[in-house]
Amino acid sequence: MKSTLFCFTRTIFLAIPHENMLYFESMDKRDKIGIIGLGLIGGSMAIALRGKYDVIGMSRNPDTAAYALDEGMISSVATSYFDFSDCTAVIVCTPLAVVEKTVRDVRNALGDGVIITDVGSVKGMLCGIKGRLIGGHPMAGTEQSGIRAAKERLLENAYYILVDYNDNPKDLETVRNIVLACGAVPVVMTADEHDRLVAKISHLEHMAAYSLVSSAMTGEEEIVGSGFTDTTRIASSDPSFWNTVAHLNRDNLVREMDGYIATLSALRGDIAEGRDITPSLKSAKDKRDKLTYKKRFMTEYVLYVDVPDCVGSIVGVLGRLADAGVSISNLTVMHSREGAGGALRLELKDEQGYKKAKEILA
Repeated sequence: MKSTLFCFTRTIFLAIPHENMLYFESMDKRDKIGIIGLGLIGGSMAIALRGKYDVIGMSRNPDTAAYALDEGMISSVATSYFDFSDCTAVIVCTPLAVVEKTVRDVRNALGDGVIITDVGSVKGMLCGIKGRLIGGHPMAGTEQSGIRAAKERLLENAYYILVDYNDNPKDLETVRNIVLACGAVPVVMTADEHDRLVAKISHLEHMAAYSLVSSAMTGEEEIVGSGFTDTTRIASSDPSFWNTVAHLNRDNLVREMDGYIATLSALRGDIAEGRDITPSLKSAKDKRDKLTYKKRFMTEYVLYVDVPDCVGSIVGVLGRLADAGVSISNLTVMHSREGAGGALRLELKDEQGYKKAKEILA
């Protein structure tokens, strides 16, 4: 689709809101929610839940807790687990390496008086813990960390996996409402299903990105295309966190890595022997293209827009969107256009804004 100024050369869908799920049942605002760990996820959940619940926060860093209180993210600061005794639920948002210990400590302190849930990206580690435990994993985040990176809409439209370890349907429904209050989309599955899934769609990709950077970058790169930067973006994530993930989900991750290595090795063999690799590439392309229609486990709406290299061209794009009331969550000027097919990368907040922007700019 072309106009005198703009040309969409590639369109990427990275999310879909579920119209019948983006709501939450009316809740008593007096209900208290405890959040242990006020980093990116904990802080973002606190912001999203304020006004809907009375949010009590705890952090091992007093400055972080004070910041959250001063900014109105939380209503009060907990200094011990007993301060959560009258909460409906306690959300453990600590670093992954100490999630299991924290969950056990909270349970030892409070027993079955509260629901305990977490946001860890590996769920098998909590199997065997009895009581009112509902596992959680919001499939959202950034390469940034800490409470100052927290965003009210970080979880908006993101899939949020829930695991009912001990068959507590009422507690599951309570946590589901908390998830909906954050704007996320709850999906219930077993711990084993979750860990096998994330090994395939998340953990493997991070290992591949780290490996690609280690293999391809020599420190002498002067020209780097957007294909490389897009593929390796997640290699900027916290190495200690991914070391923990690899340890906790080792068996699933190794199996997926073996499959990836076999596929890459077969492709290498075809190239080395001069065979036609078009069928292999087309098969992969077809699978990737289907994501546009399935839209499963995707949390962004992105448009790549081709603009002329002249004064005012970007302002013209933004002006058209602003006049139509379309809100942009992020904007990137692509210095290298290899593979991207556009000079301007726009992130929209929701599907409605995405469709509207695409219609206006086309």
